[in-house]
Amino acid sequence: LQDAGFIVETVDTGKQAARRIEATPFDIVLTDIRMPGMDGISLLKHIKIKSPDTEVIMITGHGDFKLAIESLKLDAVDFISKPIDNDVLDIALKRAVDRIETKKKLSAYTSDLEQRVQQKTAQLDASQKRYAQLFNESPSFITIQDRDLKIIETNKVFTQLVGFEPGMACYQAYKKRDLPCRNCPVKKTFKDGQSHHADMEITRKDGKRCHILIQTSGITDTSGRLTHVMEMATDVTMIHDLQDHLATLGLHIGSISHGIKQVLTGVDGGSYLLESGLKKKDPQLIHEGWNIVKDKISGIRQMVLDILFHSKKRTPDKTQIPLFDLVNELRQTIEPAARKKGIRFHVTQPEEALHLTIEKPSITAAFMSILENAVDACTDDTIKKKRIDFTAKKRGNSIVFTITDTGPGIPCGDLEKIFDPFYSDKGDKGTGLGLFIAQRAIRDHSGLIRAASDPGKRTTFTIELPLDKR
Repeated sequence: LQDAGFIVETVDTGKQAARRIEATPFDIVLTDIRMPGMDGISLLKHIKIKSPDTEVIMITGHGDFKLAIESLKLDAVDFISKPIDNDVLDIALKRAVDRIETKKKLSAYTSDLEQRVQQKTAQLDASQKRYAQLFNESPSFITIQDRDLKIIETNKVFTQLVGFEPGMACYQAYKKRDLPCRNCPVKKTFKDGQSHHADMEITRKDGKRCHILIQTSGITDTSGRLTHVMEMATDVTMIHDLQDHLATLGLHIGSISHGIKQVLTGVDGGSYLLESGLKKKDPQLIHEGWNIVKDKISGIRQMVLDILFHSKKRTPDKTQIPLFDLVNELRQTIEPAARKKGIRFHVTQPEEALHLTIEKPSITAAFMSILENAVDACTDDTIKKKRIDFTAKKRGNSIVFTITDTGPGIPCGDLEKIFDPFYSDKGDKGTGLGLFIAQRAIRDHSGLIRAASDPGKRTTFTIELPLDKR
């Protein structure tokens, strides 16, 4: 951070940070979510009360995704997960700096308008006309509201784009409803006389929805009594959409990286067969291993090409695949890796010729995520019976797959989290994306996926895919 030009101060606990922030203003705070004493969520609430303009970036560990979402609701600017990637950190810091600069500009602009309002109301009609022109020509949405949130005055842009009728309240104009907004910044300004800000979605009179950044400022009479509040809102829809786009891109790149990791597992398995075939001078093993390597390397190209389409919502490109071929390819890919680690890999599938209509790369990646996890679960030396059972059975109009490993299992409290993005119990070795991506691929094929675990004994994943009707 210092190399990037930031002046950095550090403290050891949330309570120390709270005291330091009360004594000295800071632009940006980076804090862990989980800390002894005062945790990150409590510190965030404290900061937003004592120093609301300070931007807070939350640092999350694996399994803290719900807490990270809660922190965003409490006005944290962003969250980043451990281990911290410098590029992700740079994006979060840039977002915080951009937000600070936007607030400063809005605050300066609002302060300037407030001064002008206070000065012009005491001057001659000529000065009042100058204020009215400035008020009306501002590109932002500007209203002056009373204590009942009734709009007393609006500028031209507000009237043209949002819409206004005499006696209308701000929530009726912005939200097209009859109840005030929660955490209304105008109410807060009437309560404490301070400037407040908010970020919300509104509906324009043409029906379009947009995001606005609101800044409020109190207006006093000649005796200093707060009589009205000026609310200025800037349309930040483009910035908001860009943030969502960047978040989607980050998740997609993570998905691609995870897919390439799976391909490398297959390459490792194929190379193992190649080496074995060369040592044993077995042409069949050499041929089988080389086919696996070629297939997995070609898969990398498709994954990289997918990056070009990250912003498009796409439907799976399905083809008809024999069930036997799918199961056999998965067996050929994962069995060598399991064998190297002393794990018995057992496959059971129907003898009947059955077919699935699927997008093979995404479904293969989904199964590989689960099978790789099963191999990892069985690598512990304390496990005496290392075994993975991969079963496919016909049930009605579906094929039901089960993958059971004899690993340590999943704690009951974590079962509901395993499909969440960025959740992982592998520490620095896991991306937390494998099962999230697998679930998405299965659902894209109108399938179901669920997990069950007997802690200390086994974990079972069940995947159900529609059977191709022939």
